Amino acid sequence: MKLKRYKNIEHGKLPAIEAIVVHQTDAPTAQHTFNGYSAGGNGAHFLISKASEIYQTASMNMRCYHVGRLIKSKCLTLSSANCRNTAMTKILTMSWGARIKALDAHERAKSYPDRFPVNSDSVGIELVGKHLDDKTYEAVTALQNVSLQWLVNELNKHFSTTTSDVYRHPTVSYKNPGEASAAKWK
Repeated sequence: MKLKRYKNIEHGKLPAIEAIVVHQTDAPTAQHTFNGYSAGGNGAHFLISKASEIYQTASMNMRCYHVGRLIKSKCLTLSSANCRNTAMTKILTMSWGARIKALDAHERAKSYPDRFPVNSDSVGIELVGKHLDDKTYEAVTALQNVSLQWLVNELNKHFSTTTSDVYRHPTVSYKNPGEASAAKWK
């Protein structure tokens, strides 16, 4: 693992790590991603190049903006029959735009693991790979998956998380459904 820290993608303290979110960069190379990190804003704690090199790009004590502004409802995603209540019924009658904002607020009132992870309780891992169309990203390479498995295993040991605490980005947030679809950490 190589340290290549970008302090301008760190946004305040990360009080606890409860989960891991796996992403793809929509960039052809690690250098393209590093160029974006230099500009600041969004980023993740780790980056895995196509050649399987692992870079730590942010401190594990600092929060990165990697999950997205709005999270999905874990309850609705996993078992909608188990999350019916007055508040949820009201939210589900709203227009799409109002609904996703209300679901986000409803979910953020919960603690993990009752909701999906957010920036303030998760680590982000980026895999270099281009976005090809509305549903597809480049396939994750076999070498990237080997590095991802190793890194997830090390993070799970260090933070007492498990493979059930690892999520693909589109599972937790409103992203391209193909992002990290070929990633394997188990």
